[in-house]
Amino acid sequence: MNKNNSEILSAVQKFGTPSYIYDGEKLVQNYKNLVNALPECVDVFYALKVNPNVSLVKLLRSNGACTEVCSITEMEIALKAGSTPEDIVYLGPCKKDYELKKAIELNIFAIVIESEIELKRVSAFAKEMDVIANVAIRINPDFSAEGSPWKMGGRPTHFGIEEQHAIENFQVYLDTPNINVRGIHVYNGTNILEAKSVYENTKYILELYETIVRKYNCKFTMVDVGGGMGVPYFQNQEELDTQEFRNLMVPLFTNFNKKYPETRIIMESGRFIIGTSGCMAVQVNNMKTNHGKIFAVTDGGTNCHSAAAGSGRVVKRNFPMENISALPTAQEHKYQVSGPLCSPDDIIGRNIQLKEINVLDILLVKLSGAYGPTSSPGLFHSHGYPAEILLYQGESYLIRSKDSTDDIINKQIMVDFKKNELILN
Repeated sequence: MNKNNSEILSAVQKFGTPSYIYDGEKLVQNYKNLVNALPECVDVFYALKVNPNVSLVKLLRSNGACTEVCSITEMEIALKAGSTPEDIVYLGPCKKDYELKKAIELNIFAIVIESEIELKRVSAFAKEMDVIANVAIRINPDFSAEGSPWKMGGRPTHFGIEEQHAIENFQVYLDTPNINVRGIHVYNGTNILEAKSVYENTKYILELYETIVRKYNCKFTMVDVGGGMGVPYFQNQEELDTQEFRNLMVPLFTNFNKKYPETRIIMESGRFIIGTSGCMAVQVNNMKTNHGKIFAVTDGGTNCHSAAAGSGRVVKRNFPMENISALPTAQEHKYQVSGPLCSPDDIIGRNIQLKEINVLDILLVKLSGAYGPTSSPGLFHSHGYPAEILLYQGESYLIRSKDSTDDIINKQIMVDFKKNELILN
């Protein structure tokens, strides 16, 4: 994130905390850096799962990004942000009937099929609607991505069809009524920081594509190689070397494109595009010393930030953090930075060195653009979801309001038990 502290403080004073703040220029820059590290034959699909805010999706779309969605709501967000059905792929291990029917009706580029049962359902719906549904078969590969802390292939998962089973049965998929199999989709791992690992993963997928094409003498119009490029959240991690990435990926994709010029090459990216363009701002509400440690208690903790690394668990390592209210000459001290929850795990900074903290100071948790508000338990203790703010071209925009008490309570339904008792009597 490249915005200066005064811009951030001004936005925080205007819209409040806890809040997620995004640097629009950095977001666009990250997207363009990825596009420029790939040949023109590759289309980059932004993965809404990492951050589906419609304004951020719109900004990326206006700069050429396609969209990968994992729910009907994400699909509607993508469409509202300007995506066309031709530039949408729809993933997810649990797609309900109405969601599949909507995707078929819209004629999106591909519904990614996670199982043979799902393929049969899509076939039946397409037959009812008297159309041909475009799909891609998701394969769970035998190959496991190196360098990924959260592997999604090469082991038992609820994603895709096992590689050998898919290869042996692919003719069945090709012969399924009212189905156009555009190609295959493989997503093998996430938060990969080594260019060679992304390259090896992609090479394996392209070879798998060729294996199926040769075995069944079929023509595909799509291969989705996933992505998984990551962000260095913690100490001793280094960012992805985009020059090495380019040196490896350009010839790989270019050679593939020469052999299969009619095949659309899709590379997904979410965390790499948006992770470094966002931060979480929290305000210090209380200071205390307990058992020899200094605690700075803030209004936003793991209820806002627990899954910012996309791990689905409380993160035990410190994200980069800064006290942006501190004077330049302030001394550093070691702090425990906690949130508002009655939970011993509600710590977002452990033994972290920060410039002297006082009540009402604003702390920034950096590298938090991906998997922040949407992957965190925002309703824990009924605090609700934080605000989201976009800083772009010298302006600050509120792009999501912080949940109010009424927002939370009005979704609940209070039963009139006395009325029920009268009926029973």
